[in-house]
Amino acid sequence: MRPLTIKHTTFGEGPPKICIPIIGRREEDILEAAETITTLPADVVEWRADHYEAVAEPGAVPPVLDALRKKLPDTLLLFTFRTKKEGGVRELSDSDYLELCRAVAKSGLADLLDLELFTGALAPEPDGQATTGGQAAADRRARPVANPGLLAPVITLAHAHGGHVVLSSHDFQKTPSENELYRRLFLMESMGADLAKLAVMPNCEQDVLTLLSATRKAADALNVPVITMSMGRIGAVSRISGRLTGSCMTFGTAGEESAPGQLPAKTLKHILETL
Repeated sequence: MRPLTIKHTTFGEGPPKICIPIIGRREEDILEAAETITTLPADVVEWRADHYEAVAEPGAVPPVLDALRKKLPDTLLLFTFRTKKEGGVRELSDSDYLELCRAVAKSGLADLLDLELFTGALAPEPDGQATTGGQAAADRRARPVANPGLLAPVITLAHAHGGHVVLSSHDFQKTPSENELYRRLFLMESMGADLAKLAVMPNCEQDVLTLLSATRKAADALNVPVITMSMGRIGAVSRISGRLTGSCMTFGTAGEESAPGQLPAKTLKHILETL
């Protein structure tokens, strides 16, 4: 991978950078969490705006972003609205989701904007046993089909206003095959991502190894830095092994976790330094 420097932080060089999510429901909760994070080892702060109760109100998001920017002037700010289908707490239509992301991109207040790779995608065919073609045929049937035309204008807008884009894909049910994981990361790069992110759920130990192997291959082959994690307790090793696998960022908590298996930020920092 080619390292990416945003302000004073370089992704893809040295230990994985630590990102701490904020998941408050009200503005005061969000800013209180930001104040707590000032005492923690955070390279990036992610505002998970799907938890914010006023997120769908016109004009509600930029003032909170501005307040976060002032609270955390030296920390990279990542804006994420995680849709319900990818593990978030609130649903928006594709058009409302894209409008929200456009407003954030245009504001220039977020250093990083998370966009879900399969926004507006066609649903995959149901999983099942392959009758012809073996596993490769089963993989093809299970692949969502991305719609680059929906995301391209938002990616362009973010870049035009000095932002960087994290294209992401989340599967809270399973771990796709290694080939499918690699395909998604490669697709993210081809669509203009500055960082490519995958989060998957393991159902056995082998699933964790599949994710780690796909990460190493992608980190060696792609130009953009990659961020990957295997969720839940058995996937916790993926959150501390980025220096080995090539995953450039990991997520730690300041309290409540935003995804299964996250470790407290101070514990995460200690482990990464020890390794």
